[in-house]
Amino acid sequence: MGRGLGAAQAQGHQVSTAVVIAAPGAHRLTEHILREPGPGEALVRVHAVGICGSGREVHQVNRPEGYVRYPLMSGREWSGTVQAVGDGVPDSLVGRKVVGEGFRNCQVCDRCHAAETTLCASGYAETGFTQPVPQATAC
Repeated sequence: MGRGLGAAQAQGHQVSTAVVIAAPGAHRLTEHILREPGPGEALVRVHAVGICGSGREVHQVNRPEGYVRYPLMSGREWSGTVQAVGDGVPDSLVGRKVVGEGFRNCQVCDRCHAAETTLCASGYAETGFTQPVPQATAC
């Protein structure tokens, strides 16, 4: 676990733990001090996380090339409560229950309009696999 994080907690800092798949077949627990959300961001206190078959695939090296970049955080499907918001985000979201899903899509192509967002015409992009997970989203 991270050095000095106990002292950070004693000073009132919030600390979070994540499972990081560092390379095929290798994972570790990583602690980090949470930061305040920046513009357009929300800090979410995560209550439950799911690890799906895709997470197992990246750990076992069964994911096709181009569908994963290491290191990555597993558990991209989650639920929680908005704890704080940054500039440009409505304050009314604080306290709201939310869920997270990793697929990034354009929301304008025919597939997205048909609610087939995993088949988005703009290409495959997924938070946690091909895009980094912002630390401000998990606490």
